[in-house]
Amino acid sequence: MPRSVHADVITALQSDNIRMANIISLYFSSTLYITDYGINISYGGATYEAINGLLGISEPSESKDLKVNSVNLTLSGVDQSFISIFLNQNWINRRVIIRRVVLNSSNAVIGTPISLFDGQISQFQIDESVDTSEVTMSIASQWADFERKAGRLTNNNSQQYFFSGDKGFEFAANTVADIKWGRL
Repeated sequence: MPRSVHADVITALQSDNIRMANIISLYFSSTLYITDYGINISYGGATYEAINGLLGISEPSESKDLKVNSVNLTLSGVDQSFISIFLNQNWINRRVIIRRVVLNSSNAVIGTPISLFDGQISQFQIDESVDTSEVTMSIASQWADFERKAGRLTNNNSQQYFFSGDKGFEFAANTVADIKWGRL
């Protein structure tokens, strides 16, 4: 992921008084903007809502190898409207962007955010008790679907799904058995 840090952010990080926050964009049917900071943060035309229940973001790992990296995002004490998003909407492969911002004394974002992770929700877990609820999302990098086989299969069921009544692949499975690869 290409990175650059805005000059104003570098200057602010060199000062003695640093205020930092994570801002998270969750792209469901309507985008949710949340932050772990104590008050709401405005940036890029969006207001990131302060939620007290952002328990943690696991550290993203990087390597030179091509592999699926992931981050866990844990929210605690979330209300039922947030849980209903996972239970009632299509959550799989929804984009999540996690950024870190540096704030000035007026709680305004300095420069541009530092991108920490950009990925897709691969799974989630909801733990509820009488007192609290906790949602843990696993967010995987763009390589999560790398080995997925796309396209159609050359069998009768796949052919019937797209072209009902076509018998072109009716005996496709039987003809493959007769091919003698590498044998005389």
